[in-house]
Amino acid sequence: MRKSILIILAMVMLIVTVSSQAFSGPVVLKGVTAFPKNHMNNDPVQMFIDKINEKAAGKVKIEWVGGPEVIKTFDQAQALKMGMIDVLLYYPFGYMKSVMPESWCKGLSELAEWEERKTGAFEVWSEIIDKRLDAKYIGRFHSLVPFTLFSNKEIRKVTDLKGMKIRVMPLYIPFIKALGAAPVTIPPPEIYTSLERGVVDGFIWPDVGMASFGLQEVTKYVIRPGFFQIEPATMISNKKWNKIPADVQGIIMEVMQDMEYIASMRNQLLVMKEDRIRNKAGMQTIQLAPDQAAEIQRIAADKTWEYVTGMAPEYAPKLKKLTSKSALPKGTFPWQD
Repeated sequence: MRKSILIILAMVMLIVTVSSQAFSGPVVLKGVTAFPKNHMNNDPVQMFIDKINEKAAGKVKIEWVGGPEVIKTFDQAQALKMGMIDVLLYYPFGYMKSVMPESWCKGLSELAEWEERKTGAFEVWSEIIDKRLDAKYIGRFHSLVPFTLFSNKEIRKVTDLKGMKIRVMPLYIPFIKALGAAPVTIPPPEIYTSLERGVVDGFIWPDVGMASFGLQEVTKYVIRPGFFQIEPATMISNKKWNKIPADVQGIIMEVMQDMEYIASMRNQLLVMKEDRIRNKAGMQTIQLAPDQAAEIQRIAADKTWEYVTGMAPEYAPKLKKLTSKSALPKGTFPWQD
């Protein structure tokens, strides 16, 4: 009799456990992006969400609730840390200096994200983001697209930048100052009116995305080559990440690694589209002479690494080493020399 009762109790407990799991519903992750939903930089975000929601159906559901209209762009990293939002789906590292002094190192990387996964840099970033933001680093959608200087003044030499007012995000401030220009920090949606009113003479933006703000209408020149590279982070708060089943965590990481290739390839196509938009608007492209191009890139790298190393002595030297081309083991990828 006693044995029968124990068996019945065990069966009841099993049924309750299974029922609880069946009706608890998926872990819902509410996410935001630094830019409005229709911005070109967000191109891979919905694809990523759809893949996760399909592969993890019933266990996890990502909801993209909006962009800066939900939480102001420069407040989003702090919002993630405080648990006000679950996911930053697309958020530039360069916007995170106030909560993560190492953040500027990312734009200085010489490697694509899939290459950083082979040198140990990805693990270092995971450690930093866990420590600074109490979040899980998922990866970086876009690699290999440089930041570009857009100007309303003709620039042929590095010295032409002296005295110019350039809209920047914090990442560019040290080297813009070194060039003798005045950095001006303003939110992305205000760049258009700032150019119209002469508040700034130019701005720096990745080679894709400026047309989403209509900036080709108020800008005359594209100055090439660019410098640094685009560096959008995707992060999930640890509070929510730890509620996600281990198998689904694996799915999320696997999808992100696939998307890093897909998104970067699509971004190259978007750059070509933006070039057509800029040309149609009458913008001119100025290709700096080799010596001037080398000089501006040298100043950008040297001055920014110098500044970041002073700000983040614990991690910056390590990241500089692990994100250099020399850190990638020979033969890792078939396209290596």
